[in-house]
Parts: sequence; structure tokens; C-alpha cells
Amino acid sequence: MPDVTLADGVVDLGDVLVILSVTPRPPVAFARTRFRVRVESGGAPLALEGGRISFEMVMPMGDHRYTLVPGEDGWQEAEVVLPFCKSGNARWHAIVEGTVAGRPRVARFRLDLTRPGSAPSP
Repeated sequence: MPDVTLADGVVDLGDVLVILSVTPRPPVAFARTRFRVRVESGGAPLALEGGRISFEMVMPMGDHRYTLVPGEDGWQEAEVVLPFCKSGNARWHAIVEGTVAGRPRVARFRLDLTRPGSAPSP
């Protein structure tokens, strides 16, 4: 499972690639984070119909589902705020879902949140 904490992640579904990009890096708990998704084949973007991204972790942390909206250059995006677990567990999983050319697609990624105030300066 690709880790998108510090770099873009790619899931190869055979005939298409699902790319997930996160800004800022590393993502910071309780701060607005932009998640961008692009589906492509042969380097060309494909439409992800009904695109959404959801987030889960080992412990129940509430409902974190977002609809992806069109961005630039074939990207779809969502602005997300994720909490930091009181247990200290920073690991979240991002699940991208949608339909490409009439076929349902799902791609999973992992990321680790940074505590507020502990992210390195750019």
C-alpha cells in the first residue's frame, strides 16, 4: 500500500493508475489538507465519475468521507481535516473510490499525520 505522507502515491489497477497527492507534506492533524486524485492510462487523465475519498484508522474516529471536485489538469480534489488519535496512533488509510469507463474502482493508500506544531518548516 503506497505511503503518501511525504510523496505522491500510485496504485496500479492493471489498466489504470490512481495517483494521490497530499499538500502539505507531511499532513498535519487538525489542519486543512488538500488531497488530489488523478486517474490515468498511458499518461492521459481519465474521468473518475462519482469520485470520493474516505479515511479510516484502526480506532473509530468518526465519519471522514469527502466528494472529489474537479481541479486542474485532470485532477480531482478535496479539502480535508483529520484529527489526531488520543492513543498517539498517527496512521490513517485513504480510500479513493469511483467509476472509470463504467467500472467501479477502489485504491487504498496510507499516511501518517504529524502532531500540530511538530511539522518541519519548509
